[in-house]
Amino acid sequence: MAWAGSREFPDGKVEAGETLEEALKRELHEELSIAIDAFSLWKVKEKKVTGGAIRLFFHLVTEFSGTPTPREGQELAWLTCEEAKDYSFLPADAEALSELPGCLQGR
Repeated sequence: MAWAGSREFPDGKVEAGETLEEALKRELHEELSIAIDAFSLWKVKEKKVTGGAIRLFFHLVTEFSGTPTPREGQELAWLTCEEAKDYSFLPADAEALSELPGCLQGR
């Protein structure tokens, strides 16, 4: 609840026996009804949480098929770096945005 109303990138957990690629494809299909065709691992971040740590994998998706459609009741928005400045993001997502060239510098 501490981050209620914050924006976030589509996300999910890697399930047992699943590769990162399989998890990414499954999660984006489950959440947005798209099939990804081209992507690359961009950044890995570790965050301390109560009881341990989590590892976050950020991917850049450069090609996909289908029309992004939120399937879990979430709001979907395409934002430019400039538009993103007007929104509050989850801390790890805000950090990642600030590292994209031209995005959220000095926020």
